[in-house]
Amino acid sequence: MSDLINTLKRKRAADADGEYQPESTAPAKKSKPKTAATAAGLCSLNKKEFGDRIKDALRLEKYDVQRMRFNVTMDSTFFRSFFGGHASITPLDFSADTPVVVAELNNTQAGEVFGVSKIKNGNRMTTVHLASMIVVFYPPKGKASVWLTV
Repeated sequence: MSDLINTLKRKRAADADGEYQPESTAPAKKSKPKTAATAAGLCSLNKKEFGDRIKDALRLEKYDVQRMRFNVTMDSTFFRSFFGGHASITPLDFSADTPVVVAELNNTQAGEVFGVSKIKNGNRMTTVHLASMIVVFYPPKGKASVWLTV
């Protein structure tokens, strides 16, 4: 008990002088700022919002049919960087003048892009999984239409 009192007295005396140094000499750990992984280009939805739209489409409700299509605005740079390594894209070589580009993703590929928690939904009775996803991209317009199947 006397050790504790002596320690407190030293700390209070040092605080009054403003020169108290902690006994531990280990350097303080600095946390790195978290940077979100962003795809190059412009899109009206970020990766989280895109995944949330998919999860909302898979929601089960008693008397409601969910919308299985939604529209997104994006440029071809974003389309290439976001879907390029994961989806089968037709045609492979496209530019801003190509009228239509289609990206097809199956369940596994969509899980790699958006995360497995975003491609399934349900309730205590049943779970619904995304079967496939088709993104129809119109480069001249800068718009895409995303179609989902269960």
